[in-house]
Amino acid sequence: MTVLIPILELVLVSPTSEQYDSLLRQMWERMDEGCGETIYVIGQGSDGTEYGLSEADMEASYATVKSMAEQIEADVILLRERQEAGGRVRDYLVRKRVGDNDFLEVRVAVVGNVDAGKSTLLGVLTHGELDNGRGFARQKLFRHKHEIESGRTSSVGNDILGFDSEGNVVNKPDSHGGSLEWTKICEKSTKVITFIDLAGHEKYLKTTVFGMTGHLPDFCMLMVGSNAGIVGMTKEHLGLALALNVPVFVVVTKIDMCPANILQETLKLLQRLLKSPGCRKIPVLVQSKDDVIVTASNFSSERMCPIFQISNVTGENLDLLKMFLNLLSPRTSYREEEPAEFQIDDTYSVPGVGTVVSGTTLRGLIKLNDTLLLGPDPLGNFLSIAVKSIHRKRMPVKEVRGGQTASFALKKIKRSSIRKGMVMVSPRLNPQASWEFEAEILVLHHPTTISPRYQAMGRCLKALPA
Repeated sequence: MTVLIPILELVLVSPTSEQYDSLLRQMWERMDEGCGETIYVIGQGSDGTEYGLSEADMEASYATVKSMAEQIEADVILLRERQEAGGRVRDYLVRKRVGDNDFLEVRVAVVGNVDAGKSTLLGVLTHGELDNGRGFARQKLFRHKHEIESGRTSSVGNDILGFDSEGNVVNKPDSHGGSLEWTKICEKSTKVITFIDLAGHEKYLKTTVFGMTGHLPDFCMLMVGSNAGIVGMTKEHLGLALALNVPVFVVVTKIDMCPANILQETLKLLQRLLKSPGCRKIPVLVQSKDDVIVTASNFSSERMCPIFQISNVTGENLDLLKMFLNLLSPRTSYREEEPAEFQIDDTYSVPGVGTVVSGTTLRGLIKLNDTLLLGPDPLGNFLSIAVKSIHRKRMPVKEVRGGQTASFALKKIKRSSIRKGMVMVSPRLNPQASWEFEAEILVLHHPTTISPRYQAMGRCLKALPA
């Protein structure tokens, strides 16, 4: 999460050596708590009162923050500046520098009812071209022929949006085919947002549930069409995010074609839903950069729910959404010394390479040529396997850490012996497979009657011994 720190007005101007050391320790702690990022508010007191600083004091304070950031190898980026009665107040983003072929990764699940504009928005964000109102942007994301023909997503898609150290988007589509080169994006990025594009249609709900649980998103972007309102699977997807404790922000689309009275009615119903006893959120309409910084700083509390109103055709408010995405940080910090654990989401057979598995590193550190245990197989056993190569976002790397998605090429194993849901773990964990378990199930909402022989879908990630 991004942590916002108000700084007393005179501490940074000319700190003593003891104060400097204390401020440096505080920056270390806040960067660790914020998973490599934090926001400094210079000119604001710890009680939230905005005093303001003179030009000379502001420059001296900035020099102190810059000096501390250099010591911990971080960049300082100006987010906004405003004039108060006592002088100037500035917000700075302090972001940890990453090494070569490394970047911060934030996963955002994209959900909402069919025809809410999910794939269209991702096409506009990742390819940098506005939509023509007739499905131009979404065509670039579809993976199957029937998706192109129907205009509806049926599988879990992944798209990326890269930001450099200054917060600028680095996505540059190929000038000929319009495709994105993930390797180039990752090489230029200090932060990469991975969008998990999920299906909105009811018949693909199982696929959407798998995407929300298997891909372990940090945040959830709920899409609502302003002309249609809260219909179909919108409440189902919101309930799923709430049940999984994933912070939600809402994007209201198609505001260019929606009459003003219908848009206001949709926003009123949306705010009523978010405030209801089942959600207990605090909805905030984001209409300026100031709103973006306030909501991004408090978003990790899970109570606040920002609402963006955008148009994929005119590009209205897309800059606010991009700024918000740039300020999002991973919710969980991981320790490299923990035993490694990797969850398999998909398998491939690549000519000339062999069997490849992709998924999410749940914890620990996995390096090239490490030996891990793969399983459980149909008999409940775990097989020792070696990691031949590692790729992150199609870019070769030497190691991956907890919270990062990756693909591994494995030695001497057939694809047919691996299935979705298996894990690769460190031998230190000594894993044991179970054939059955007892559980208490709470049904949050169900549109039909649950009777004997009803087919349900369950997903168990891992169980810790009592």
